[in-house]
Amino acid sequence: MSSTPNQIMNRLAYLGLIPFALSLICIWADKTLFGLSAHKVFIAYSAVILSFLSGILWGNAIDHMKTSLSRNALLLSNLFALIAWGVLLHSPESYVWSVLVLLFGFVAIWFAEKKIREVEKENSPADYQPMRNKLTGIVAFFHLVALAS
Repeated sequence: MSSTPNQIMNRLAYLGLIPFALSLICIWADKTLFGLSAHKVFIAYSAVILSFLSGILWGNAIDHMKTSLSRNALLLSNLFALIAWGVLLHSPESYVWSVLVLLFGFVAIWFAEKKIREVEKENSPADYQPMRNKLTGIVAFFHLVALAS
């Protein structure tokens, strides 16, 4: 039996939480991952995922070129990709600052994407926005835990 694209989307989205959780476990246990500090792995993975979400925001923008939000979403998508890159460059000097900036980025992209979908009255796929809401909440929680570690 083959999976539907919706099922694959959900599975991949939730599997994407594993590197966050694994990094946090290694931070707590004071272990390394791939020969790197778990803090560095957490920041790097977070920056990659933030960049990935920036690409999704870009895709949403080009799918809705008729709205004024499209221009802003295109600009934001590039801004957040640059922010993620900047965090990678500066993370060794400032772990707390890096985690806070990435946390802000995840929440801001979630908000921007949600606004575009609301303005466009886009409800398809039906379980996408609830999934994004949960994932953003979990990722935000992981970033708060990383700050406390």
